[in-house]
Amino acid sequence: MDLRIMELVQALHLLGRGVMDFFFVCCTFLGEETFLLVAVLGVYWCFSKPLGEQLLLSLFISLGANGLLKDLVRRPRPFLTPGFEERRYVIIRHFLVDTARLGNSFSFPSGHSQCAGAFFTSLALWSRRRKTAVLCGAAVLLVMISRVYLGVHFPTDVLVGGALGVGAAWAGWQLLEKFPRQKLWVFAGAAAMTALGLLVHPSPDTVKTVGVGVGALAGLWWEQGHPFSVEGTAFSRIIRLVTGGALLMALRMGLKLLLPPGLFFEGLRYACIGVTATGLWPWIFTKVQL
Repeated sequence: MDLRIMELVQALHLLGRGVMDFFFVCCTFLGEETFLLVAVLGVYWCFSKPLGEQLLLSLFISLGANGLLKDLVRRPRPFLTPGFEERRYVIIRHFLVDTARLGNSFSFPSGHSQCAGAFFTSLALWSRRRKTAVLCGAAVLLVMISRVYLGVHFPTDVLVGGALGVGAAWAGWQLLEKFPRQKLWVFAGAAAMTALGLLVHPSPDTVKTVGVGVGALAGLWWEQGHPFSVEGTAFSRIIRLVTGGALLMALRMGLKLLLPPGLFFEGLRYACIGVTATGLWPWIFTKVQL
């Protein structure tokens, strides 16, 4: 079934290889870490704090489950699987989308599909408008198709990934709706469940996810005592987002140079990024009235 569906999806390149390749690379970007990070922090810092927290929780639950399942199933990528070698594999080396370095990572379930499912389902649940739900559903579907078209996932990878992402969004939404005053405990529980993946296999991705989660939890705790407002002019919000993004990138690269190698310090680096994103930077831009 995987092979037949993959053949059907990849036959779309006959409509125009250059055009279709570019189109599906753009679609797959909607599930990339860079896009999701900018989108979530843009919402949290500049638009709606509750929605930003919802998006963060949904993605965190999704990433935790994804890392655990990948380490348990350990399914190789299609281009490394006997019988699928002749399927198209679109190799891209770009700082926004990179498919060239996936050989050492596992295929099931699709992380892009899962994160897109979590992100866009959360948006649809928040909006509660049919048009928004249709657009969000289309975005998730396009991300799923793009991963098969590019040859980096099996169809079953993206189907399960998309379904898990939708489930993560629904679970996160229900938890924050029912326990709004206990959101720190909700995030702590999600972090604890994600940390279980370290017992299965302490992979770098799981360590990063746990680090970000613990750091974000600390930032949310700090924010309760130092609340911030998303209000401001359009110009100030843009400056807030651009400056905050640059700060996080500087932390990501700078700490990598300063800290010694090892999983513990990798987790520490991402914990610093998490606490800065949810607590310290909002406190700073509130103090300077940005």
